[in-house]
Amino acid sequence: MCPELEEGDLVVTEVGGPQTEQDLLRPFIELYNASGTAIDLRGIRVRLRRATGDTIGTFVVRRELEVAAGSYTTLGLDADPSDAAYVDYGFSSDFHVSFPSTAVIQVEACDTEIDQLSYDSLPKAGTYSYGEMPPTADGNDVPTRWCTDAAANVGAFPGTPQRANIPCP
Repeated sequence: MCPELEEGDLVVTEVGGPQTEQDLLRPFIELYNASGTAIDLRGIRVRLRRATGDTIGTFVVRRELEVAAGSYTTLGLDADPSDAAYVDYGFSSDFHVSFPSTAVIQVEACDTEIDQLSYDSLPKAGTYSYGEMPPTADGNDVPTRWCTDAAANVGAFPGTPQRANIPCP
């Protein structure tokens, strides 16, 4: 089972990678629902691969996860969303490798690529954040529209998981 989505219905908007010891943030991928309607993410596949095309790791959303139109959801390298308040779905049961500092993230539904993001490095303090509003799948392909968000928030970790990102300079 997978949701019937079209290219651009989901947009990768923020990536939190492995952090320095003082930060409480665990790796995550944030998605924005740009479709105009609510989406159940059950069945979407997220693949992380090297620039050469080799797969690093893959996970599937295995339970109902409804995302309202125009909202953000966070898929995190945690066993359960109760492990971190900023995680809506934990994928550690599927993802058995270290979270990569350089990768291509592919979001797929029913063998259709919905969005893809390439990044060359993730900040060790903060998140890799797409600062354009409203987020679009074409816009997130432009590296200059991404920046590091290292500002700490109420949860004592950097970035804006589950919320709109700060504008990039």
